[in-house]
Order: sequence, then structure tokens, then C-alpha cells
Amino acid sequence: MGSNEMSKHDHVLAGLVFSLQAAAMQQMGKIQNPVTGEIEMDLEHAKSSIDILDMLKVKCRTDTPEELLKMIDGAVMDLQLNYMDEMKKSAASGDETDAEDESAAEDPQDDDGGEAGG
Repeated sequence: MGSNEMSKHDHVLAGLVFSLQAAAMQQMGKIQNPVTGEIEMDLEHAKSSIDILDMLKVKCRTDTPEELLKMIDGAVMDLQLNYMDEMKKSAASGDETDAEDESAAEDPQDDDGGEAGG
């Protein structure tokens, strides 16, 4: 298999990333729940989904194709920015329940010093 080809495990990882990304967007109220058709917001679970993706981003720095790493980086960055947007909206509306968690998404570049491609 060439260095640019994705393995079976790479495809499974990509599917996991897309699944977690969609879940976080749904949990932030950005997209509707496909089961209920409702827009629901659960920022605590959204933060958990983003944290899992961020961990995968850090742990997958070796032996992962560059295009997959870029896709994971983009997914995490997009979700962190959307999370910050929802936190600001919640704070503006007086809902301070998750305000202490805001710092978790403040530094999208904080990936334990891992560099893409090693």
C-alpha cells in the first residue's frame, strides 16, 4: 500500500471523526436531531465530543495519513469555534451553567505540542 493510500483503519477513523463531529454539531444546536427533528442543545455533551476529537487529534500524530490529520484538525477547529459561539450566546442570554467550561475551547492550537507529520 502506498504512503498516500488510506488503510481500513484509516477509513474507520475518518468515519469516527465524522460521527463525533456531527454529534457535537447536534449537541450545540447547530443541526437538528435526525430522530426527533428538533433542535436540541446540550453543551456539556458537546464539550465531551469535542474533547474526544481533540484527544484523537493528538494521539493520531504518527502513522496516520496527512490528509486524515488535516481533516481531524479542521473538524476540531470548526467545532471549537462553534462551541465558543454557543457559549457566548448562552452567556448573553444569562445561562451561565457552562461558563466555567469555556476555557476548554479557548486555545484551539493546544494539542500537546504534536506536529502534523511528526
